Amino acid sequence: SNPYTDPIPPSPPPTHKLVYPTYPDVSLKKLPFYKIEETLLKPCSLQPNGNGRFQEQNFTFYLTPGQSSDISNSSYRSEQGKPEYRKQIQMRFSLLETSCEQEDNFPSSICVKVNGKLCPLPNPIPTNKPGAEPKRPPKPINITPLCKLSSTTANYINVSWAVEVGRAHTVSVYQVDNLTYKDLLDQLKAKGQRQPDYTRALIKEKLADQDQEIATTSCKVTLACPLGKMRMNAPCRASTCDHLQCFDAQLYLQMNEKKPKWVCPVCNKPALVENLLVDGFFLELIRSPRLPTDEHEIVLHNDGTWDPLPPKKDDYTQLTSKPVPPKPKVMDTLSVDDSDDNTPTPTPGPSGLGGTKRLSSDSVDCITLDSDSEDEAEPPPKKRMRINSSTESQSNNPPGSPDLICLDDD
Repeated sequence: SNPYTDPIPPSPPPTHKLVYPTYPDVSLKKLPFYKIEETLLKPCSLQPNGNGRFQEQNFTFYLTPGQSSDISNSSYRSEQGKPEYRKQIQMRFSLLETSCEQEDNFPSSICVKVNGKLCPLPNPIPTNKPGAEPKRPPKPINITPLCKLSSTTANYINVSWAVEVGRAHTVSVYQVDNLTYKDLLDQLKAKGQRQPDYTRALIKEKLADQDQEIATTSCKVTLACPLGKMRMNAPCRASTCDHLQCFDAQLYLQMNEKKPKWVCPVCNKPALVENLLVDGFFLELIRSPRLPTDEHEIVLHNDGTWDPLPPKKDDYTQLTSKPVPPKPKVMDTLSVDDSDDNTPTPTPGPSGLGGTKRLSSDSVDCITLDSDSEDEAEPPPKKRMRINSSTESQSNNPPGSPDLICLDDD
């Protein structure tokens, strides 16, 4: 063959064809507690190489001098003494889907190494479905402790995963500012509040008689947050909610900082942070001097006005409000019963004997009982003090009669 006249042979076909675009136009949902400051690695497809089920791919990103110094200077010690960073390097995985914003989503059987060190991932959620692989909760991953905070050295990410038919994923890396609930609360208050007139108009609309069989002229609303059961300080609700009941903004943000759900505690519909607004009507109401400090419920009227809930008189308050009757004076009573009945009749008095002759405890200071005889009848079974009397009165008593008690007024 003549190398000068023969056609150039075609180049061998590439051994690996790109299945997905390298940098697809994927946008991820914003995370309220993480403010993106820089994109270090924009969403990049996880490309399968060959027909194997388990795949592996490497990625690289760099830090500028300003980025590395910002992250290094934001370090602090947590309450447990661990080093933390206010500014973080965050890695996120998502589905390769360009039709809408994507939530975090991990590939199956994923394993990640950053600069050769194994990266901890969220623990999989157990499932009861037979044969189903447990999924990891959709969360971003903080890889700051594993990164080289230097502008002269590259950072390497190694991802291994299992290919799923019809599902592709992306990986991306960002520099973020880790916010707290206090930061979001300040942002919410700086956004302004919903005008009180808007809520008044909503009250009138909800309580208006629109050909209803039973006209509603008022309704009861609680000022206690459904989350903490205490009076709200910053009453708010989402613009996507159509109810009057509010909830406390601080408690809501604190709970979502621990476990982000962003679900309204009143109607269980999505209540995203960008849709939250402090309600000016309820804020005025809580600060009103007309509202008792210990009252957590009010009545809204169909003209947009309100009144504190009338105090409820329960059984306990009714009992305590009754005048207490004066305590009766205690009377010391002693009696002489000449009847043939051997059983003395008890009376409410402290002496325990019924009788007709009464001596006020006010007039008698001391009663002295003396005895002249030791041959008295045997005392009854009930234990009591021996009652002494004079010999003369003993002789006059018929046998079997009760003891005669002589009382001397001197």
